Amino acid sequence: MRFSILSFFWIIFSLSLLMTGILDIIGIIPLKEYFPYLFINRFLDLPSFLIVMGGLLANAFIIYPSKLMRSAFAKMSQTFHQSINTQKVLQKDIESIVAWSNEYKTNRLEFLRTIQDKQKHDFTSYLFSLISTNYSIDEVRVIGETSIDENYSNSHKISEVLKNMGNSGPAFGMFGTLFGLVYMLSSLDDPSKIGPGLATGLLVTLYGVTFTHLFFYPVSKKIMLNADYNKIREELMLEGVQLIAENKSPLFIKDKLQTYLDRSYTIKQLKAENKK
Repeated sequence: MRFSILSFFWIIFSLSLLMTGILDIIGIIPLKEYFPYLFINRFLDLPSFLIVMGGLLANAFIIYPSKLMRSAFAKMSQTFHQSINTQKVLQKDIESIVAWSNEYKTNRLEFLRTIQDKQKHDFTSYLFSLISTNYSIDEVRVIGETSIDENYSNSHKISEVLKNMGNSGPAFGMFGTLFGLVYMLSSLDDPSKIGPGLATGLLVTLYGVTFTHLFFYPVSKKIMLNADYNKIREELMLEGVQLIAENKSPLFIKDKLQTYLDRSYTIKQLKAENKK
């Protein structure tokens, strides 16, 4: 196993965040004196945030490679995106494929050049590039299915990373709470320290539960939901491109893709019902 300097750096950085929060709770590093604007009210507590996030990141970077973690951070942006692969959009994809079949029959070379320019960095462009390099239809199917499986597998891995971070949230919340309770019990001779110690300890647990159920779990599920829709769309495109390459009639392409789309959504709905 090769040593990863980047992973080592992130583990040390994450543990530093964790230790900084702990040292503040036990009174060694008074963060409030250095960052007073981060302590606006009793619910905004920097040490609690550092303990939870530092613990979550350290745990994740120990388990997963830094490359996968970078992909997970990039995917988090999907929190603010709505899925574009709804059934209505997929119906438009079928219409586009039918139109492409007519253009392909009219001028194959010109169409392949044009479609690759219009659909840059898209799965559709990738499939037509395979057609233009004279791969057989069976070879295009194999390569396309491999690409679809790889994309879906990557999304599943990223979803598991975020789900694991969510699972660790309450644990690190309790971890910080224990430090707060130790500090409180060790300060029984000074009643003025009992309240802040208990409040800080409980806030860490609050942060851990909040991050888990309002961020990591929802984002993890949304990534898999988008992955399911993307897989349906890519399989639809793969089927359509193969039918175009086989010079099937537009009517046949439309009917077969519509049947495929209806079947895919039925299977997806049955899987969703079985999970309940």
